[in-house]
Amino acid sequence: MLRMGLLLLSFFFVTTSQAAVWTEVNQWSPAWEDRFAEWVKREWQIDFFARKTLPNGQSNPYYGLRTDCADTVYSMRIVFAYENKLPFVMQDPTASGRTLSNKMNRFDKYSEDRRIKNFLLYMYDMVSTKSVPNDTYPVAISRDIVRSGAMILTTTLNHHSWSIKEMLPIGVPHLVYNSTIGATTGSTLQQRQSWPNPEWVFEGNNTPAGNAGIRYWRPVEYINQPVWKVPGYSEEQYRVPLNKWNRYTQNRLALKRETDEQMMTRLMHVTCEGLVGRVSAVNDGLNYLKTAPKGCMSYEVYDTYSTPSRDQRVFDDYVSLRRSYRDILSINGGNELSSTMKAQLQKIFPFINESMASETRKMSATDLSEAAVCTTQYLPGQYIDLAEFKRRLFSGLISNNPLDDATYRWGQLRGPSQRAKMCKSWDVWVPNLNQN
Repeated sequence: MLRMGLLLLSFFFVTTSQAAVWTEVNQWSPAWEDRFAEWVKREWQIDFFARKTLPNGQSNPYYGLRTDCADTVYSMRIVFAYENKLPFVMQDPTASGRTLSNKMNRFDKYSEDRRIKNFLLYMYDMVSTKSVPNDTYPVAISRDIVRSGAMILTTTLNHHSWSIKEMLPIGVPHLVYNSTIGATTGSTLQQRQSWPNPEWVFEGNNTPAGNAGIRYWRPVEYINQPVWKVPGYSEEQYRVPLNKWNRYTQNRLALKRETDEQMMTRLMHVTCEGLVGRVSAVNDGLNYLKTAPKGCMSYEVYDTYSTPSRDQRVFDDYVSLRRSYRDILSINGGNELSSTMKAQLQKIFPFINESMASETRKMSATDLSEAAVCTTQYLPGQYIDLAEFKRRLFSGLISNNPLDDATYRWGQLRGPSQRAKMCKSWDVWVPNLNQN
C-alpha cells in the first residue's frame, strides 16, 4: 500500500507540472527584481521577436510573434518569469477578483516551447492598455524604481504604453515599444531615447485616477488589491505641472549633465525615427488599400491602418526639439552648438523666435540641401527630410486617414480624398499650434 501511495503521489506531481504552462521554482524578491532589471537592460532588444536564432545559436522560441504596445510590455515580464521559473499573475480582465497565471492548464497537450508561445498569444488577446493599471502601480521618481523593466502608460484617451529598457545616465529613458499591428507588420519593435510628451501621456486626467505615468509591476499578493496599498505607491509625478514634467523628471533621475549638442543630437534622432517609422506604417495601410474592397472601412480595420497616435507622437517630438532649441538660445545663445547643428536647426525652425503658428505660415517648401537631416525615401523615388516633413505636418497636410492614398498620406495634396469624404472617419488628427 505504501508503494502504491508513493506511485499515486508521483503521478499527481507529474500531471500537475504538465498541466501548468511552467512550474514555479523561484519566487519574486528584491534580488529577483534586480535580475529582471539586468535582463531587460541586456536582452530586451528591438529584434527580440524578429531574430530566428539566439546568440548561443539556438532557435528563438519567440520568433515571429507580433505585438502591440500592451503586448510588448506584458511580454517583457512574462518571458523573464518563464525563463526563470517565477510566477506570472495578472488580474483577469474579464472577471473581477479573478486572476490569470502560468498555472493555466489549457495548453498542457503541447511541448514546453509551444506552451509558452501559445500562452503569450492567449495573453495578447486578453491584455490591453486598460488592463495595465490593474497589474502595476505608480511609482516615485527615483532611480531605485524607475529603471529597466518599468513602463510608461498614457490615459485611456490615447491608449499607449512603452517599456523602459534602460534609464540613461542623463535621466532619459531608452524605451522599447510597438504600435498597432497591421496585416504585414513585422516582428521588429520600435525604440526611442526621450520622454514622451507629458501633455499627451496625461491628456484628459493628470491625477492618480487617470492611471498614466511611470509604473511598475505589482507584487503577486497585491493583485486585486486597491492600488494605494501597494508598497512603494507614490503620487509624486501627478503633482508636477505638465509643462515642467520632463525637465523635473530628467533632473531627478540624471547622474550626469547632457550637453546642448548631445541633447539636440538625441532629440533629432528621436524625431527622425518617428519619420522613418511612419513610412512602414503608412505603407502597411497603402498595401491594404490596394487589395481592400471598394467602399468604407469598419472601425477595427480603420483603427489598424490609421496613424493618429503616431503622427501626434512625431509632432510632439518636433515640439520638444523646438522648445529645447528655444531654451538653449535664451540661456546661452546657442554657444555650445556646432555650426553644423545650428544650420540644421535653422532649416527646420527658420522662425524660431516666432510662434509655431506664425513659423508654419511663413515656411515654404524646402529642398534636400546640405543642411538636410534624416533624408528618407517615403515613396518610390521620392525623398523628404525633417524640415520638409515638419512643414507638411505642422501645416495639416499630412493625413492619418487610411482611406486616403499616398499623395494625401504624405501631404502632397491636402485631403480628405474623395473616398475619405464619402466614409466615416475616426480619430482624425490635426496639429495643435497653440503652444509656445
